[in-house]
Amino acid sequence: MFKDLAREQEQATGRVNISALSRETGFDRKTVRYYLSRDRPPVTPRTRTKPSKLDPYKPYILKRLANYPRLSRVRLLEEIQGQGYDGKATILGDYLRQVRPTVPVLPEIRYETKPGEMAQCDWSECIASRPDGPEQKVNCFTMVLGYSRVRYIEFTMSQDLQTFLECHLHAFEYFGGVPQVLLYDNLGSVVLKRKYPSTASDFHPAFVDLRDHFGFTARLCRVYRAKTKGKVERSIGFVKDNFLYGREFSSLDELNLRAREWLDTVNRNVHGTTHEIPFDRLPQENLRPFSSYPPYHVQKKYSRKVSRDCYLSLYGNLYSVPWRFAGSYVDVVVRGTTVLVSANGMAICSHPLLIGKDQRSRQNEHFDGLLKQILNEPCTSPKKKPILKSCIGEYTVEERNLALYDVLCEEGDR
Repeated sequence: MFKDLAREQEQATGRVNISALSRETGFDRKTVRYYLSRDRPPVTPRTRTKPSKLDPYKPYILKRLANYPRLSRVRLLEEIQGQGYDGKATILGDYLRQVRPTVPVLPEIRYETKPGEMAQCDWSECIASRPDGPEQKVNCFTMVLGYSRVRYIEFTMSQDLQTFLECHLHAFEYFGGVPQVLLYDNLGSVVLKRKYPSTASDFHPAFVDLRDHFGFTARLCRVYRAKTKGKVERSIGFVKDNFLYGREFSSLDELNLRAREWLDTVNRNVHGTTHEIPFDRLPQENLRPFSSYPPYHVQKKYSRKVSRDCYLSLYGNLYSVPWRFAGSYVDVVVRGTTVLVSANGMAICSHPLLIGKDQRSRQNEHFDGLLKQILNEPCTSPKKKPILKSCIGEYTVEERNLALYDVLCEEGDR
């Protein structure tokens, strides 16, 4: 730099003025004279960088962020700790700020709920990734206690009324009690006709039965104002980003099992708003003990006709039924994640509830003896018709039940 300036000065004035260069660059005249006297520019000595504990895990972090750029620091810390990382979260946070842009957060007004005042409840649609197939749409029931921020989630294949009520029971059991007030969106499972005030609305009779059994007050948030129940809305976003994003599940049972493990973890972590642990604040909610109420039973019951190939259809999936009931109507009860099938009050079989659609649950014992039964059936034609006459006699073709070929295909698949 100094030599370039000196060369320009010499070309303009015919000489080099050290004082002028000092004033132009801001460096002392001795510094300018020193560098002009050197044959080559100074070399900055290399500093040795101390290796970081995070260095072995940076390729993994970059790979995860390339596939899931919104993964939180908490999630990534849990994952690399499982691989042996024993450094601090601050090192990871500093590195994440370098490798991905920050997302701006819009400001909002926050309303803090008093202890035991209210819980918020809602449905949401989520996408669950599967290791052996396409992504599946599932429903997530979420309930959040307003003061303690203890949350409950449960994944289902349906948002029908029976499922909605059943999820309430599971949430009350998880909390250990029942809140005084529950805030809802304007769900069809809750309200038939909205009125003002919302407590005077015409509620669904089945929901009223649950509400009166547990004695809580149901309130409805303002129409088109999702922020009225902002705590549960933020919780839904947290579930999608922190739990579902980047994880794969093979069944609905596994999804809910891992969701329960996740709940037990996040409800024991310090909450970002209250700066306290939700489970530590739970006793201050003063919930009415769930065990003090008489049992409340909810069942989802359907009537289905068994097809000729011995299957019934439920939620877009097929479930096998013993072949003796082909063509008959059976009762189907969905209890939790189990499908129970009965006829005339007697249990026939059960299946795990399938996640997604266009799938089939087949139990081989349901088809035992069917092939023999079909082969032994008498000919349904009133008279065997000769189709070929020759010198060796008459040949006839027996008319067989078409279900025989379905059975043969099933036998070949075993």
